[in-house]
Amino acid sequence: MKKDAIRLAKQVAGTMAIEGMSLKRSEYNRLVRCATGQQSTSETIKKVILQYTSK
Repeated sequence: MKKDAIRLAKQVAGTMAIEGMSLKRSEYNRLVRCATGQQSTSETIKKVILQYTSK
């Protein structure tokens, strides 16, 4: 399962890089944690939106 999570995270990171949005290591690790179920995706989405919302 961990291999599948890493493969999924690499695919997402690659797609984002093609679009000019490179991920930081911490963001990549967050993707892996979500893909393995270690971190809630809904909570992660909320945190990322708050982090990147213009203030």
